[in-house]
Amino acid sequence: MKDSADAITTYFGRFPVARLRILIVEVPGERIHGTTWGYRGAATRIRLGERGQDKDVVQSWVLAHEMVHVSFPQIPDEQLWLEEGLATYVEPVARAQAGEISAEDAWSQFLWGMPKGLPQPGDRGLDNTHTWGRTYWGGALFCLTADIDIRARTGNRRGLQDALRAIVEAGGNTESEWPVARVLRVADEAAGVPVLAELYERQRATPVTTDLDQLWQRLGVALRNGRMVFDDAAPLAGIGRAITRAPEAPR
Repeated sequence: MKDSADAITTYFGRFPVARLRILIVEVPGERIHGTTWGYRGAATRIRLGERGQDKDVVQSWVLAHEMVHVSFPQIPDEQLWLEEGLATYVEPVARAQAGEISAEDAWSQFLWGMPKGLPQPGDRGLDNTHTWGRTYWGGALFCLTADIDIRARTGNRRGLQDALRAIVEAGGNTESEWPVARVLRVADEAAGVPVLAELYERQRATPVTTDLDQLWQRLGVALRNGRMVFDDAAPLAGIGRAITRAPEAPR
C-alpha cells in the first residue's frame, strides 16, 4: 500500500486527501478488484481473491489505479471515460516516476492497451460510447494525446501532470463533485494552453481515430522481439521520456 501511496504522492506532489480508508475483503478466486468513492470521506474497497499469490498483491496495479481516482473529482456519468481513462493512464506513469516499474514497463502497457481504445463501428464519441475499451483505454488515449499536445505546445515545460496537480490543489478529489467544464478550465489554466478543452470538444460526440503506428514512431517507442526499445532520434522522443521521468523536487 505504501508503494502505491508513494507513487501517487510523487505524481501529484502530495497525497490528495487527508485520510483514505482502505477495506480489503477476501473473496473466492484469484482476481484483485478495487472500487473507490468519496461519500462521507474517501474510501477504497479491494476485493482480494483468496487464491491470489502474495507477489501478485505486491505487484498489482489495482491499488495505484484506485488512488488515482482518489485524486480526481467525481464528474457526471457521461464523462466516466475521463475518470477511468485518467486512472488507466496515470497509474503506470506514476509508478514509473516513483521507480516502482521501469519506463519500459509503462510504455509496454500503452502499446498493448491503447489500440483497445480506438473507436469501433457505431461509435458516437467518448461521451456517448460506454464500452469497456472506450471507457478505459479510449480515455487513456485521450490523456496520452493531451499530455503530448501540452508538452509540444509548451516546449516540454508543462504536461498533463501539471494540469492534474492544479485540480488537486483546487480541492478536486474524490470527496468533491465537479462539472466537466470546471475540470477542463482548471486543467487548461494550469497547463497554459487550452488543449483539454479543445480535445474534449473534438472527441466528446465524434469518433476520432489516432494513427497509433505513426504516434509510436514519432515518440520513438517500439516492441522488438518482445523487448521495449527507445529511439532517441525520434521527433517526440524528448516528450516520451519526460512523461515517465521523475519530477524535479521543488527548490
